[in-house]
Amino acid sequence: MLCLAFTLAPLWLNANTQKEISLHEFVSLIPLWEVPHDSPPTIVGDKGRAYGLFQIHKIMVEDYNRITGSRVPHSVAFDPRFSFVIAYTVLEHYSKHIRERGEEVSIFHLLFIWNGGGGAWKRVHNPKDDRKQNNLIKYTQRALPIINNYINGKEKRRQPPKGTQVKDWRALQERERILQS
Repeated sequence: MLCLAFTLAPLWLNANTQKEISLHEFVSLIPLWEVPHDSPPTIVGDKGRAYGLFQIHKIMVEDYNRITGSRVPHSVAFDPRFSFVIAYTVLEHYSKHIRERGEEVSIFHLLFIWNGGGGAWKRVHNPKDDRKQNNLIKYTQRALPIINNYINGKEKRRQPPKGTQVKDWRALQERERILQS
């Protein structure tokens, strides 16, 4: 089951900066680079394979189910709050693997995992000369300006879409229990 006590340990943007962002903040920002502003939660992308504001693929939901022992369907990705839980859970899971190897979790690790799957974090320090690596770099280039604007506190930065901030964890736990029934 999802651990509700979020780790608010900072993630460093890079080794040359003192500016930080928590995993909670990072996950809240995902819809800002995934979908156009004011998109409905029912948006479908990537040729029909990515659902919702977080653009979650079925394999990410399967990963979430494996990690948590849940059995939620891909369609839960249309719920922005539940998508937040999926993203947080999956990213935190792989962050533990990174820390176990003695590495500090970076924004780049998280971006690579979110776009390239659970094992993609290994490509941060061990890039490959292939199409997937090129896609990860393009994805990172799309997300970094939004993350930097957030970290630097730009007054006119876009706010995460309404409904992507998770505040009532008990309600989410109950929703997950109902979905599993």
